[in-house]
Amino acid sequence: MDLPNSPHDWALWLLGRLEEITNVGDHWEGRLPARYNFYEIVRAIPPKLLKASSPAERRIEFRPGAVGVFQNLAEFLEGQNLRRVPEVFTICDLGYTHGGSMPMPAAVQNYFDAVKLWSKLVKFAEYAKDKDTELLFIQSFDSQVWLTPNYAADDLVELPDLNEFLAQYFDEKHHRDQKRNIVRAALLEIFKDRRRAKLADLLKVYQDFVERVKSSYALYTNDFSFERLKSEVSKQNQEDTLRLNKALSDIQNQLLALPAALLAAGAGMRQGEWYVNLTILASIGIYSWFMRHLVGNQKSSVDAIGAEIDLRKKKVAAQPVEISAEVMPLFDKLSRRLDKQRSVLKQVRWGIRLVFGITCVLVVRAHVVELQALMSFIDRLCAQ
Repeated sequence: MDLPNSPHDWALWLLGRLEEITNVGDHWEGRLPARYNFYEIVRAIPPKLLKASSPAERRIEFRPGAVGVFQNLAEFLEGQNLRRVPEVFTICDLGYTHGGSMPMPAAVQNYFDAVKLWSKLVKFAEYAKDKDTELLFIQSFDSQVWLTPNYAADDLVELPDLNEFLAQYFDEKHHRDQKRNIVRAALLEIFKDRRRAKLADLLKVYQDFVERVKSSYALYTNDFSFERLKSEVSKQNQEDTLRLNKALSDIQNQLLALPAALLAAGAGMRQGEWYVNLTILASIGIYSWFMRHLVGNQKSSVDAIGAEIDLRKKKVAAQPVEISAEVMPLFDKLSRRLDKQRSVLKQVRWGIRLVFGITCVLVVRAHVVELQALMSFIDRLCAQ
């Protein structure tokens, strides 16, 4: 004969097989059918479940609630079950056993949500008493309330968007201290005329509680965080603009020398004088090499500033939408300035190449006759 392996399953086994079973106050009792060995069954029943037995009447008294089996939700909502969800439990009237794969009834889902809300309030309370059986929320001697996790089956209601609300205002680390103050203030305002309240009272006004928290947080972000963040972004943008301007101003003297170098090359060319012209070409080549690396360094500086700007953009984008939507446009002007500086440095690079290229052309033109004679000589050699 296969017998249950756990106290919980033993309670379900007894409820399903005992005859003339009745609920007698704090326990259940019934008669074991004759097809079962009475002594074998009694010995196998876990002590936590078994209350008493009578071999003469084949009667067994047992406490299913002690092992997580309850007739209805009202019996279940006692003690620590109000604060923590057991790993395994059964509500017979609902035909539901937690820990399996069966669909969860709405009443049980409402219970889970109530426990979840309580567990988050524990973390925000100023003081938790007797293993979280009472929570103190206090702002001053005259503004405080003790909250207990007491509620009945009739108090359980649907809590719309609970997970989203808890994730944003209890779990997120952003503005955590401010959110804790806001939650406390909302509770104290709701229960302002009371020193003690139950979780059942909060469940009845859950939607009002949520609206108060959301409104207070929106007011905080608009009046404080937005202005502070906007000021910091504007200040840093001004500093970055000056740094971008400095990237070109640091090499402006060298940039002004570009057209002067071209004029000097053109004026210094001598028809047929190789040594003079090659010296000019070498000088322009060295100057072009130096300018190319100088511009490259400035481009690296501009790119580094751009990376810092992108990082600050990501931080702002991570803020609540109502804040980031107002602050992100402040970066538009700076982004355009960044693109312009990159474009100017790119044009300078092309200008350097152009100066060196024109100088090469001038050298070639200054020695056209010699080059033609050289080409004729090479042709004659090839012809021979």
